[in-house]
Amino acid sequence: MPKKPTRNAFYFYMLDFKEEQRKKGINYKNMAEIAEAAGPLWRDAPPAARAKFEEISKKEKQKANVPEKKYTSTGVSLADIEQMDKELRDTEAAEVKAIQNFVKLNSFNSNEGLLQADIYIMDVNYYCQAGSEYLIGESTILRFNLIDGIKDTYPEMINPGGIPVGYARDVKLGCEELGLNMPDDTSRPSNYMKILANTIDYLKQSDQSVTTLPPIYTMPDKVAPVVNFIQQMCSRAAEDETLFRVYKLDTLFYNMINAIKTRPEEGFPKISLALTQLKKDPFQYNPGLACEHHEEIDKAVKCTLSRCKRWAFTILDSCCPVGGVDMIPGAHIPQDYDMDSILSLKEQKRVRAGPSVAGPSTAMPSSNSSMTESYLETSASIDDDSAALRPAPELTDSDLLSSGLGNVAISSGLGRGSARSKWNRHKVPRPALLTPLRPCATHTLHYS
Repeated sequence: MPKKPTRNAFYFYMLDFKEEQRKKGINYKNMAEIAEAAGPLWRDAPPAARAKFEEISKKEKQKANVPEKKYTSTGVSLADIEQMDKELRDTEAAEVKAIQNFVKLNSFNSNEGLLQADIYIMDVNYYCQAGSEYLIGESTILRFNLIDGIKDTYPEMINPGGIPVGYARDVKLGCEELGLNMPDDTSRPSNYMKILANTIDYLKQSDQSVTTLPPIYTMPDKVAPVVNFIQQMCSRAAEDETLFRVYKLDTLFYNMINAIKTRPEEGFPKISLALTQLKKDPFQYNPGLACEHHEEIDKAVKCTLSRCKRWAFTILDSCCPVGGVDMIPGAHIPQDYDMDSILSLKEQKRVRAGPSVAGPSTAMPSSNSSMTESYLETSASIDDDSAALRPAPELTDSDLLSSGLGNVAISSGLGRGSARSKWNRHKVPRPALLTPLRPCATHTLHYS
């Protein structure tokens, strides 16, 4: 015979509620009606009022030898899982609030403060994840702001020493993928205490008098390894790890560009779009961004120094035109990037009028240096031609004869004397084009 299930605190609250209502002359047919009437009162009841019934439920479970906590198949308490989820949600909410406060504080009177505020971003490369720790092989911290662009960087190649037992193959694969040197247990490992001291000094260089370190921003998938690397350094130096704050870069990007925008079509309507823009990595294959080691082995894309610069360039490339900041090669975009395309699009955005046929003026997208020059030239030519359209002059037979174009067919395939109609007439396969067609001022002509 199955055991009778134990009752929770709400059940005993309903019994008490039923008795109180009976004394008032109100009777219920069944427990369903009581639950419907008592449910809202139970949800709004303060913890002190609930404690009485929770204690009754606890004693009932003890009598029935029912464990107070429920566990998963792996032995993890469900209550602990719920608590961890709650703490994670609270942490994420606090992070978003902190970023929003940073943006609001620096743009309180005007956007000038936000344009000049220094931002620190960090990236790490790790050989593998050994248990709960990441075996870090390289790190980079970068400082930039919207006015000055990239100001300076602090890269470090790290030798963690020996390889954890059982992870040799993972470490080897990590070296091949990321262009790292194999950890050398015969040489002295990197001094984590010195790296931590350099990191703190680097974060405080904007203002040595501050007692709170500025936050470090990174991509969402790099938050865990960056946090763990900081924890490793603090553990070896007996430093308080709560000095550091690691936030998501896409959240900052979203709030910052929306704070400085002046037009409704600028910025991002959702944080996910800011993350998508960062993941596009438009400056991925620009040369000269990586360290010497990764440049020599042709692994520049995997370098943390290159990755930090590309993240910063992506944010600057989107925010500077919106904030009215002139972009300087080498600071806001790579040194060898084509500035003519950016300036051309920026000028078009400033003076271009809306279409006169499609109705109301359609806004141009925000200036983005990743747009191709061909698009810019096409847009400019359309604007210039549409502004100067005039009726075409009528041509007579004498005009055609005098120009030498009589009885001529253009090779585009139009007309009875064209090359296409001749091939079709004789049912002979047409020869394939060996080179792509290119636009030119005059067409190739065939005389019949």
